Amino acid sequence: MARKEWTAELKKGTVQLGILALLEGGRRYGFDIIGELRGRSRGYLDLKEGTLYPALHRLEKQGLLKAEWVLDEGGAPPRKYYSITADGRRSLDQARREWKLMVDGLSGVLTGTGDGPERAGGGGEPR
Repeated sequence: MARKEWTAELKKGTVQLGILALLEGGRRYGFDIIGELRGRSRGYLDLKEGTLYPALHRLEKQGLLKAEWVLDEGGAPPRKYYSITADGRRSLDQARREWKLMVDGLSGVLTGTGDGPERAGGGGEPR
């Protein structure tokens, strides 16, 4: 698999987590979300609008985000701001725990330092 394919596959599962984590700090509008994700991820999550907005709409439909239009009194066009909901915070907490389990587990595989048969529960007997 080429690097670009690996990157695309890995990013699929991280975009929603990144959005929720970013919005935990307060509401933001689309272009701001793109810039913050790019900056905080050191360029790894360099999203295009065609990736961001479907993800935002999906999260909103799931009840994890809410959106509101904000009018600027200075005459600038209105902006749609997104913020995390209580359900979104609970989902983010769960995703963080799952992320840590995944990173820790995969790290053991990649470095060859895993403990052998599964110890975290949920898998079954080694073959």
